[in-house]
Amino acid sequence: MKTRTLLSWSAPVTALLCAIAASGQDLPERFALIGDGTHPYSNLVMTSDSAAVDSSLLTVDYRADFSTSPGGAQMTHRTRLYVGDERVLFDDITHRARSTGKAALGDAGTPSYYYISVLTDRAAGERKVTVPDIWAGLNGSPGGSAGLAHVYTERAPRQEWTVTDMYADIAGYRCQRAECDFRGRRWEAWFTTEIPVGEGPWKLRGLPGLILYARDTTGQYSFEAVSVTDKSVPVNDYVYEHEKRTTYRKFKRYERSCWQMPMSFTGGTALFIRDGKGARQAGEDWELPYYPMEW
Repeated sequence: MKTRTLLSWSAPVTALLCAIAASGQDLPERFALIGDGTHPYSNLVMTSDSAAVDSSLLTVDYRADFSTSPGGAQMTHRTRLYVGDERVLFDDITHRARSTGKAALGDAGTPSYYYISVLTDRAAGERKVTVPDIWAGLNGSPGGSAGLAHVYTERAPRQEWTVTDMYADIAGYRCQRAECDFRGRRWEAWFTTEIPVGEGPWKLRGLPGLILYARDTTGQYSFEAVSVTDKSVPVNDYVYEHEKRTTYRKFKRYERSCWQMPMSFTGGTALFIRDGKGARQAGEDWELPYYPMEW
């Protein structure tokens, strides 16, 4: 199998699988603006080293969309899934391109707030998860403008999928719909047994075929395959300039605190909110509703 383009970058499958936009309170378009309130803070984390731990048998590019609240403004970036014999790497390649200077600021989408990479040891069922700290440059923590990576390892929990009798042709592949509850969200996925690889984007896996499209039912998060190739490339394990080793539970407590008490993490730096009326400085009691990708 050579490279196969599935869907154009600008043509999501929302006509087939429309996201459910939840109504809710109005939230700012951006929230981590500093200085004069016109420049967003960058959460990019710089790589200091890498080592090849496998070679891919299959590589899948996905368009990823996310928002910070149900019904909120959508942000888009590119991700890539590398499937090897021993390791599987899911990587935010928009983040990686921008952090290495290969993409100009503002180009290639908005890196995810919720992950940089997920590296899974297929035999051991363990994975290494790296998440950017979107507040690190504000609070004077290690990393500063170079960014801080939170890194934890976890056992890959088994996902209990319910496979339905719904079918659809997605980009020439016969796909079947499946659903599961995973860490506080309901996910639906469309997988194809024409590519019998039980992997998918982010932490979604365990179906009898490759996941080509997935979304959570609030419409906050979605992944759409845009190309599949069997060209062999290295599967890398990355080391970052500034890392903080943690656990899943410790990181989730920290993440919740950052979102619900953002002014406690600015270290005295002015924090601005940008909305339809322009940029304005946040007050001391300002907070953000917490809608994480996983609880």
